[in-house]
Amino acid sequence: MILLSAIAGALGAISFAVLIRVPRGELLLSGLTGLASGGVFALTGLGHLGQVTQVFLAAVATAALSEALARWRRVPATVYVMPGLIPLVPGLLAYHTMYDLVQGQFVLGAAAAVETLFWAGAIGIGIALVLTLLRMVSPPSSGRSKGA
Repeated sequence: MILLSAIAGALGAISFAVLIRVPRGELLLSGLTGLASGGVFALTGLGHLGQVTQVFLAAVATAALSEALARWRRVPATVYVMPGLIPLVPGLLAYHTMYDLVQGQFVLGAAAAVETLFWAGAIGIGIALVLTLLRMVSPPSSGRSKGA
């Protein structure tokens, strides 16, 4: 099950990378970030963690991998992080939110909306945490020489 989730994450990430026109040479590495997010999400599910915690940990892993790949390949991290997070996007939850609200089931719709917001927040906080820690440990260079 973990392998299937990881492969599905990689395929979804590569598909999204093609859609947003990631440079051809970076497509497989974009898929690697999707593999990581799908795999970490499934792997942390074995520990009986809540799904929001799973999403958070997968987002942290994806953001860290994306930053490492970006520094190695000297491209913006968004080339990797955007496709890598696609497997974590709560699209089905958002659909259920809208469906329940349209059907007049406001309590179910509100519950689904809250869960959707928690997922989105976990993704955002995971990315922000990684970026903040990396900037503290290794600030980006200014591009100017020390003598200037």
